[in-house]
Amino acid sequence: MTWIGEEIILENATLGERVVERTHASGATVAFCRKPGYLRRYACFSTRFGSVDDRYRINGGPEVLLPDGVAHFLEHKMFEGPEEDAFVQFSRMGASANAFTSFVGTTYLFSCVDGFFPCLDHLVRFVQQPHFTTENVEKEKGIIGQEIRMYADNPGWRVYFNLLAGLYKNHPVAKDIAGTEQTIAGITPQMLDRCWSTFYHPSNMILLAVADEDQETFFEAAGRLLSEQDLGPAPAVEKILTEEPAAPAQQQVRQQMQVGRSKVLLGWKDLHPGIGGRDLMRKELVTEVMLECVFGQSGPLFEELYRKDLIDDSFATSYQIHSDVGHSATGGDSADPDRLIDVIREEVGNIRKVGIDPVDIERQRRSAIGYLLRAFNSLDHIAGSYCGTRFLDGDPFEVVDLLAEITTKEVEERLQEHLIPDQMSSSIVTS
Repeated sequence: MTWIGEEIILENATLGERVVERTHASGATVAFCRKPGYLRRYACFSTRFGSVDDRYRINGGPEVLLPDGVAHFLEHKMFEGPEEDAFVQFSRMGASANAFTSFVGTTYLFSCVDGFFPCLDHLVRFVQQPHFTTENVEKEKGIIGQEIRMYADNPGWRVYFNLLAGLYKNHPVAKDIAGTEQTIAGITPQMLDRCWSTFYHPSNMILLAVADEDQETFFEAAGRLLSEQDLGPAPAVEKILTEEPAAPAQQQVRQQMQVGRSKVLLGWKDLHPGIGGRDLMRKELVTEVMLECVFGQSGPLFEELYRKDLIDDSFATSYQIHSDVGHSATGGDSADPDRLIDVIREEVGNIRKVGIDPVDIERQRRSAIGYLLRAFNSLDHIAGSYCGTRFLDGDPFEVVDLLAEITTKEVEERLQEHLIPDQMSSSIVTS
């Protein structure tokens, strides 16, 4: 039996998108989104194993603690086969391939115009056939060490991760995804193999195609590929969450680097263990609308800061949400970062007192809907949105409907519970 359970159809008439989702007998989620008329084909194979997954148990056994950077290191090593690099074969097939590790997952992907199914074969097979040796692991430590040093010299990277270090006291989201040269030094082939066996089991993975191909031909190919290896029953993996206090770890983190203009970020964190799916998606959307109302380029605060020459066009705001924590980050380049922080702290307090104009909320809500309608023309966006949302047990196409439901009251309540001046942390990188 190739497929188990009921077929799931995720669709949205406003977006004009439809994904058919099936569960393979191995436990893998397999999904297909047909895009008629698109020349480019896209597929990704994603696992729920990211940089924050550093503590776990298997089948109720002892706790396993991983060094920082293991998920990212494993991603790098997966491309190296016993005979040739997976990138080389993709290139020979005329496809563009890539991979990335985030806080919560790792994704392997390719895009092509021709030869979609041979590329799909290659994608699934190389991810399911790791090749770890003492020699290639030691060699990779030098390569990733160079990458770590490169990011350590990047002011934009440092100002962001310094902010996370200021916000989070215990949570691994504050740690660099690649780890440090010290933490990756302890990685071994045996450790990588255990992580692969634990987190790359098909039951923990999503195989998605976004392409103008025949749906049943895709499912037939995916079913065949996933049946080639019997990886046994899924391990009972318990990811151990880290307890995090509500208060920021540090009020401010400063670092000196060679920069033309100082870089500054201000942030607030969220704790939300125990919620997921639709509720988590709604929280994310309400927060993003609220942040755009307060800090967006069409708002009065941005105009005031710009007029005072405290910011430039690099000033932006964002919100990152995970299964148990989340955080906002606002800032950019500034000639006077300390003055900028003081003014924002004062103005956020004033906005909390008077509230947000309902007209601004409606404008930002409609703007967010318009952005999504455009974004879903991108195969990359569809794939990224689908995998990221499914990892959080949500429906990626429900986002437009949720945005349409957002009320002024929700946005006001989110302002009061999230942007608390005393709970703010800041990060400055300056010469």
